[in-house]
Amino acid sequence: MSEHGHHPAISRRNVLILGGVAIVASALPAAFHTFEPDNGALADRLATLLADKHAAARLGALLADAVNLPRETDAIAAGIGIRLTSVGWHRDGTPDELRDALAASVRQDYVKGDMVSLSGWQLARTSAELCALAASMVNEKNPEEEHG
Repeated sequence: MSEHGHHPAISRRNVLILGGVAIVASALPAAFHTFEPDNGALADRLATLLADKHAAARLGALLADAVNLPRETDAIAAGIGIRLTSVGWHRDGTPDELRDALAASVRQDYVKGDMVSLSGWQLARTSAELCALAASMVNEKNPEEEHG
């Protein structure tokens, strides 16, 4: 028993831990809200940055078969969106800001060593996911070409 009646004493350590949990818990709804936007719209915006969407799609199909990359457009776009947000991009940014954030995310992948290997080539994970996104989008428009 504590000196304060029937309740056990709370240590400073417990107060700090509970305070930290409360801060994290209060941030969760904001974090989930951040990633709720329309990933299909983000996918379309990212696709406009590709010089040759079909070439990227062919590479994306090879990557998806060789490594563990998602195949659904929304899932891929959500992953890229998280990467872009981590380098300061916001969804209502301009196309130039999107391009800059994509380049920053690729640089961040190289710095972190977050690479994808394919036939001896090393690609930044963001680049690989962008190619997988292109493959997914092409397959959604032309499902008969998915395995062709």
